[in-house]
Amino acid sequence: MTKQTNLVDLKLAVIKYHNGNEYLEISMARDACFTSYNSMMWKRTGAGQMGDLAAEIKDLLPQRGQESTDVKLERLLDRYEQMEAELAILEERHDADKAVYKTIAQEEWTAKPKRTHVSTGHGIDSRLAKFGLAS
Repeated sequence: MTKQTNLVDLKLAVIKYHNGNEYLEISMARDACFTSYNSMMWKRTGAGQMGDLAAEIKDLLPQRGQESTDVKLERLLDRYEQMEAELAILEERHDADKAVYKTIAQEEWTAKPKRTHVSTGHGIDSRLAKFGLAS
């Protein structure tokens, strides 16, 4: 049994432990995928994360050879390598979550784009405005 297979089995066991119905199990698996996906994206692009660190490293490259810059670059590269290891763990987690989702839902999980539609609909504000009562 591989490490990845074991992780998938463990995650599947957690969902099955709750003895939920099919809808609940699919929802739990989907939520796990969404959470692990967001964790990966945050590690790559979140404030102070890999994207910012890479930009900071690139900005320092023209100043290489200066002792203070080289020390800072060394520290930043150490941190970036640590983040790469963290990202690998997050990717392994996400792969396991996707495998669990596929097992339960019988379909591949994909990240959905953020909703861009703005409702003009049936909220209290639009109803008040309809009667000229909005402030």
